[in-house]
Amino acid sequence: MMQLRHPLPARIFHWTLAPLAITLVATGLYLTNPPYHGSPRTARKLHSLAGFLFTGGFVARLYYAALRREWRLILPERHDLKKLPSFARYHLYLTDKKPQFRKYNIGQKFLYTFWPLEAIFALPLGFFLYAPHTFSRPVKWLGGLARIRQLLYSLTLLTAATMAGHIYLALTDSVGKLKSIFTGYYKQGT
Repeated sequence: MMQLRHPLPARIFHWTLAPLAITLVATGLYLTNPPYHGSPRTARKLHSLAGFLFTGGFVARLYYAALRREWRLILPERHDLKKLPSFARYHLYLTDKKPQFRKYNIGQKFLYTFWPLEAIFALPLGFFLYAPHTFSRPVKWLGGLARIRQLLYSLTLLTAATMAGHIYLALTDSVGKLKSIFTGYYKQGT
């Protein structure tokens, strides 16, 4: 039986935000250590544009999730936490028994919970770097521009790692669930 797993707006948000997130990570890492030849000006403009587009899309995605009351599907619940050891054993290839979850497994729920929290922290830091004179007080309070760059670099590495984790969890689940992010529909048992 086919069931709708990802409505069209959710898929549009996913496939809009994903390349923007990849662009932010790539340009962020490039800007941290640009090559000696050429100017990082284009990368900075692309990074800023992707940042503004991502922020708008991310806020819209959170609003859409709130309208659909999706929070209970993406926040880790007590019964999910009880399955964490069996989830870890399965993904560390210590057992063949795959634990069953509702729509998302505990790893996905941790990622989906982490990303908004990370954004709440990272977005202001990005704006502080974008307009340091406008935000001179918080820049000074956080230890200056160099310290803010260090914080954002650490967040960028963490984001890259969690994106890899997201892709891993998507690829190691079922083919049907993987297809559903493209088609929207999931056939039980695939």
